[in-house]
Amino acid sequence: MQRALNACFGFVLVVVLAACSGGPPRQTSTPPASAGPTQSAGEQPTTPPPTLLPSSAAASGAFPATMLGLRVLTVAAAAAALAAGQLDGRFAAVGGYWRQYALPCPFPMHMPDIEGFCAGGKLADSAAGTDMNGGVGGDNTPIAMPETVNGDLLWSASSDSAARVVLIVHADDSRAWQCAADPQIDCHKHMVIDDVAWLNGSAIAPGTTSSENGVQPTMTLAQVTAGAIKPGEQLVTAYALAATHMTYVDPRLMDKGNGIVWLVRVAPPAAGADQTAAGTVRLVSDADGSVIDELPLAVDAAYNPARLVLDSQYSDNSADTAPHFRLLDGATVLADDVLNVSTQPLAVEAGSYVLHAYLTDAPQPSGASCDQQITVVAGANLAYKASFTGSTCTWARFDPSSP
Repeated sequence: MQRALNACFGFVLVVVLAACSGGPPRQTSTPPASAGPTQSAGEQPTTPPPTLLPSSAAASGAFPATMLGLRVLTVAAAAAALAAGQLDGRFAAVGGYWRQYALPCPFPMHMPDIEGFCAGGKLADSAAGTDMNGGVGGDNTPIAMPETVNGDLLWSASSDSAARVVLIVHADDSRAWQCAADPQIDCHKHMVIDDVAWLNGSAIAPGTTSSENGVQPTMTLAQVTAGAIKPGEQLVTAYALAATHMTYVDPRLMDKGNGIVWLVRVAPPAAGADQTAAGTVRLVSDADGSVIDELPLAVDAAYNPARLVLDSQYSDNSADTAPHFRLLDGATVLADDVLNVSTQPLAVEAGSYVLHAYLTDAPQPSGASCDQQITVVAGANLAYKASFTGSTCTWARFDPSSP
C-alpha cells in the first residue's frame, strides 16, 4: 500500500472533513483516505453513496435530540464526559458546528493518525466558536480516521459557514499506544469519529460503509452484517481493509484474519435517553462472512503493547523500487507496508517477531532483503531502521527523535 505524506498549505478551506488527517494510505488529493471508497476510471465504487434523509429539525436549525438511540450531547457536555472517562471505549453522539481549515504543516515523521497532527478541524457549540482565532483543533475536536463512515459526504459539504453535524465518537482508542510517551495521555483522550450520522439538517441513512483505498471486497454490507450483527444491535461502523493493515484501525486484531477482512463496530439497543453506549468490535472474513474474532470496544486494562517505530535508508533513487517491511509472527504476516519516514508506529504485544525488509517494484518483491529477529517487551519503545546499500540490506536500532 503506497502511502503519501499529507501536507496542507495556504488558504482557508471550509470543508467538513480533515484535510490533513485520515489513516493510511495518506494522500494529498481530495477526498482523504477516510472519506470513503475511491475508484479509477471505468471502475465501480465498492459501496453505494449514502442517502440523506430529511430531518424535522432542519427547518428550525436545531439538532436532533437523539441519534443511534443516544442522547445528542453538546460539545461542552461531551468534553465533560471525556474528561470524566465516560467516553473511554463507549459510543456517544455529539452535535455541534464543524469547520475545517487547511494549514501549513511541517513534515510529519512517524506520526500516528490518532495523534491528530495538523488535522485542522474545529468543533464547537456555535458557528462563531469555529472561528480560527484562538487556535484549531484540540483534545475536544474529534479526529477522522480511516474507518470513519460517511466522510465522503462531509468532504463535499463545503460552504462559507460552519456545517452542523452529529458525530458518533468514542475515546481511549487502542491506537493511542502508537503515540510516543509525551503525547500518549492526550492520544487516549482523543475522540475518534466512527460515523457522521447527521449533516446540515439531514440524517444519513444506515447501511453506508467505507473501504480502504485499493481494497475491493467481494461481500456486500448486507451479507457482512447478516452474520456480524445480532438481533437488536445497531451498526456503527463497517470498514473493509487488508488484514495486514489492521494495525492502522485496531492493533489488538493484528494477528487475526488474512486477505480482505471487515472491521465492524456495533452498539446495543438504546432507549433514547442514554448518554453513552458500550461498543463491540467484530472482525469478519470477506471470504465467507464468518466472524473471526470479537472483543469489546473498550480496551482491556491489561493491554500494554510496545511502540515499534520502523524506518529505512535507501540510497538508490534511480531504481523504480521502494523499501517495504513485514512484521511476522512465525509464518503469519501481521503487518505489511511501505517503509520510510511516513510509516506509522505499530502497537505490538509482547513476544518474539521477525522484521523483514525488502524492495519492491510492486506487485513482486525484488532486490535486497533482510530479516531481524526482535523480542518485544510490554510497554517498550523500540525503533529499527533497514539500510539498503547496493545489493545488501541490514537492520539496526536507531533513535527516532533524531533527524
